[in-house]
Amino acid sequence: MRAAVKLIDRLLRINGGLFEFSQEPGVILRVQLRRQKYPVTIGNQTISKGDLVIAIHLWNERVPKIPEAGADLKWALNLRRSLISSFKGVAKLIMEDPRCLDARAVAGVSALFSSTEHIGGMQIIQRMGFTVLPYHRPLGRFGEFWENLFSWWLMWTYNTNSLNSRKFWRLKRTEIWMTREEFLTRYG
Repeated sequence: MRAAVKLIDRLLRINGGLFEFSQEPGVILRVQLRRQKYPVTIGNQTISKGDLVIAIHLWNERVPKIPEAGADLKWALNLRRSLISSFKGVAKLIMEDPRCLDARAVAGVSALFSSTEHIGGMQIIQRMGFTVLPYHRPLGRFGEFWENLFSWWLMWTYNTNSLNSRKFWRLKRTEIWMTREEFLTRYG
């Protein structure tokens, strides 16, 4: 079953245009260049429909494994270090890759934290400069169910101990956003 999940993950990455922007060992993100499908307001800026956005995605194989006893301070610090290293790599990509010239924002979708559960994770990502917004459900609840199921399968496949604190029926997706300017100020 894990082999099937890895194959589906690989096919979805290829079909969605996700790519590895760095082979540095500490980098745990992949990116996707995409056009925004709906307007989003981040602070006093609006990302319009059609604007170029750099979507960040976890590189599942590289995310630090949660110890069997659960996430601890050492794991959290390692994850934070890897995220910051990854954000710096994304900033370098934005500044050097001509495909990113018109990108207006950096964004991601996560089922790892929400505004109602795993508040600590949400606070950490906010301290890193991201605005956390409710998930825009492109396919409604039905689509979100399947997205959550695949996220759960990915956790089961790549980081099984993460399921100890995440129950499938309680997964809630959120969006994280940061304008290009803010992202480059923080991580460029």
